[in-house]
Amino acid sequence: MKIVPTPIAQQIDRVDRQYSLYIGISTGLLAFWSIYRVIWSLYLALTYDFIFGSLVFPIVLWGVIGVVAAIVSLGFVTRYLKGSATGTTGTGTPTTQV
Repeated sequence: MKIVPTPIAQQIDRVDRQYSLYIGISTGLLAFWSIYRVIWSLYLALTYDFIFGSLVFPIVLWGVIGVVAAIVSLGFVTRYLKGSATGTTGTGTPTTQV
């Protein structure tokens, strides 16, 4: 099952392998930071009921940022580990490099 759509994976394949690692790690950290922000906001919303309305927007915003960052991180780390995000080389043959 592929999480990263094929057109995006083809764009990821154009990025240098070493830069893929840097982008994958940084977006992975952003995804974890987003999870922390969502959990912290939910804690505040449940602890102090009167500020729940003002925390709806940040919870949704950081949730969307976290999901997008996780998908991007997965795509770039896959590109780094396999050598190709789509699993094929430019000639259409599957890659065997690990």
